[in-house]
Parts: sequence; structure tokens; C-alpha cells
Amino acid sequence: MLLTALAGACTAFAALLAVALVTAPSRMVMPWSARVGGAVMLAGLTLTAWQHVGLAALGATDAPPWSYGAGLFAQSWGFYALLSGVLQPADRRRGLVIAGGALSAALAVLVPPIWAIPVSLTLGTAYALHLGALVYRLRATRRWFRVELPVVLAFAVMGLGVGVAGALTPRAIPWDLFALAYSVQMAAGFLLVSALLLLVPDLATKTQEAVSTSYAQSSLGRVDVAQATERLRRLFEDEHLYRDEDLGLAKLARRVDLSPHQLSELLNVRFGESFSKFVRRHRVAAASRMLIDEPRASVLSVGLSVGFGSQSTFYAAFKEETGLVPGEFRRRNLPSDHSGNVQVVD
Repeated sequence: MLLTALAGACTAFAALLAVALVTAPSRMVMPWSARVGGAVMLAGLTLTAWQHVGLAALGATDAPPWSYGAGLFAQSWGFYALLSGVLQPADRRRGLVIAGGALSAALAVLVPPIWAIPVSLTLGTAYALHLGALVYRLRATRRWFRVELPVVLAFAVMGLGVGVAGALTPRAIPWDLFALAYSVQMAAGFLLVSALLLLVPDLATKTQEAVSTSYAQSSLGRVDVAQATERLRRLFEDEHLYRDEDLGLAKLARRVDLSPHQLSELLNVRFGESFSKFVRRHRVAAASRMLIDEPRASVLSVGLSVGFGSQSTFYAAFKEETGLVPGEFRRRNLPSDHSGNVQVVD
């Protein structure tokens, strides 16, 4: 019963992450290998979770079915392909990812089922360690580096732990205990990823900005920088594009007729800002005007109208830019001839 409940929970988490993966194109650029890897990873995790229900019924002399090992190899490679695509430029060569896929497929066929667990999860640990090295490269440009790296390393440790347990099963650890322990760990992994995405909702976009900066080689040689800067000005000052809550680096790059890498470099060179800070500055400036010009409007409605997705993100961004929360800013700056006649809405 517990294994079935855990499998259902993992399936629900996988479905939610699949939706996020499908909707990602509007917010960032990802290579085909990363999208394929994400789909393979989620399919492999879902298959593994449900196979644990049958695995628990195996006897001490039984081996897991071939499909169980295949699912483990699939999820390990998919995890690597997805995150390596996010942590490196989209146009970077994918030779290592393709080679890893070929190796995982070959091992899934050649490794005896009884050894599929330790071999696949040891390989997954190696993948996670390489991802940790990619995250470490971004340490100078990512404020959340100290959060992301421990998460990746935690997955490496989890994979190694399950691999060791798999090597001891069924001689020292019965199948039902192994299946339960691994299912609990999978559910914990999904919760960990979900918590990270809640903590940093624009994690993918900010990571892509860090990647563009970290791997930067000047891409503006043939770009009319003055013209591109003027297009940016029109989009933000005349068309108020910052009001688009779903505005991402890739989406803005298409509007400016640049690649995401070029746009990121342009913002850093001409404005000394990242994409996130550039958009945030315009949103806060617009909100500052609205707070004074429209004193009857609630603070939340002001934040949503300029493109912030929630009150918490609006308050955090506004205070970081101005040093004050929106309500206090309004009280301090509302003209005295309005303060006595108009009810100020926080």
C-alpha cells in the first residue's frame, strides 16, 4: 500500500515537472538533447516508481526484470542530459551527452539484471558530479550558487547510496526494504526539486543568464549595438514590455532580433545589468509612478499591473531597488494635498 502511494506521488510530481518542461520554450532556450533528456528522465522515474511495487514481492534468489535496470539507466542519463543543457550554452557541443546516452543504452543491454542497480546508479553519481562541476563554474555569476551546488551533490550522494544498497540486495537487504527505501528517496528528491523551484521561481532564466556570462565570448561584433539598444528602449519605454509576467531572456531576444547570448552581453556591456535586474528596474520604476499617481489602487494591483507575478516578489524587488516597501514609499512620497483627501490603499 505504501509503495503504491509513493508511486502515485512520484507520478504526480513527474507530471507537474513535465508541464514545466513543455512550457519552458517561451522562457529560455534549451537544446534538443536537454528536452529529450527531461522526457526520458521523467519517464524512467515513473516506470521505476511503479516497478517497486512488484520488486517488493521478489524472493531472496530472484533478480529484478530487465526493464527495471533499463529504467534506471534511462533516468540517470536523462537527468544528466537535461541539466547539462541548462548549465551550458545552447550552442555548445553535446558530444559528452550523446556519448553518455550511448554508454547508458549499451550497459542497459549488456549488464546482467542483478548488477543493473549498482552499475546504473554509480554511473548516475558520475553524471551528478560532472553537473556539480558545471554549477561550480557559475559560482561567480550566480547568487544562488550555494543553494544549487548542494542540491546537485545531494543527488550524487543519494545515487551512490542507492547503488551501494543495490549491490547488497538481496543478499543482505531484502527486495521489499530496498524498494521502500528507494521509493522514499525518489519522493524526497521530487520534494527537494519542488522546494528549490518555489524558493527560486525564475531559477531557469537566472541560470541561463549566468551561463551566458560565464561562457561569454563577444558575440556583438556584427551587431548594430546602437540600433539594438534603441529597440530595447522602445520596447520598454514606449510599449512597456516589462508588464509581460512571462517575459524571459529568450522571448525578449526574439523581439530585439538577437540571440539570448547576444542580448545578455548587450545588457551587461551597455547597461551594466543582467536581464533580471534590467527588467526589475523598469518594473519598479513604473510601480513607483503608479503608487503616487493612483493612490486609490492597492499595492498588489500595482505590482501585478507592472509584471510581477505575486505580492512577495513585488515587495522583495521594490525594497531591493528603493530601500522601502511599496506602502511606505507611497506614504512618504504622496503629495501633502492628496494625503488628507484620499484614502491611501496598501
